Amino acid sequence: MEDKKIFKLALFTAILGLVGMVFSANYVTPQNVQIKDINRGMLDNEVTVEGLVMSVDQSQNGETYFLELMDGTGKIKVVIFENTAFEIQKTGINILNFNKQRIKVVGSVTEYHGSLELVLKDASSLEMV
Repeated sequence: MEDKKIFKLALFTAILGLVGMVFSANYVTPQNVQIKDINRGMLDNEVTVEGLVMSVDQSQNGETYFLELMDGTGKIKVVIFENTAFEIQKTGINILNFNKQRIKVVGSVTEYHGSLELVLKDASSLEMV
């Protein structure tokens, strides 16, 4: 009999915890950071960075964009993959026009060939400021 009570209590607690996580997920925002503070311990975490776009480059096939973002503490590459670039361009915005503009991005910290980068989360994760 005691085992059934413990099982019911554990099940109730687990369900309550899952429901709480689902409802609170919309209120969790990525951490605002300066570029100098981004490190390998943050890999796969979403962060928010604001800075000036120093350059905009395209991949050889022209479908992926690379923005060099500087915030006064450092520089980092922001990667905009094809699907996200397409969504941005559907709104009438040309990504090449971000050059020398101040932007705010939400992206996942990744590492590529030993360098840290931010991969843009989605089209709504980039805004001009």
